[in-house]
Amino acid sequence: MKNRSSIRLVAFGTVVFSQSVFAHPGHDHSFWASNAVHSLTFLSLIMLGAASAYTLRKHLARKKITSQNDQ
Repeated sequence: MKNRSSIRLVAFGTVVFSQSVFAHPGHDHSFWASNAVHSLTFLSLIMLGAASAYTLRKHLARKKITSQNDQ
């Protein structure tokens, strides 16, 4: 299971973080601030994912504790 997750993570990272994915008319990668803008965008996506995972984990842990107390 863990191996499958890491393969998906690598594939997702390759697709999402590929510079060619973002290349389209009007999107200049040679602009001086391009790398900073991309880095901040990716950082915000990573932080959003981490916050979502944390919230989901807390919710599931609370649900598990509640179900154990009911028994």
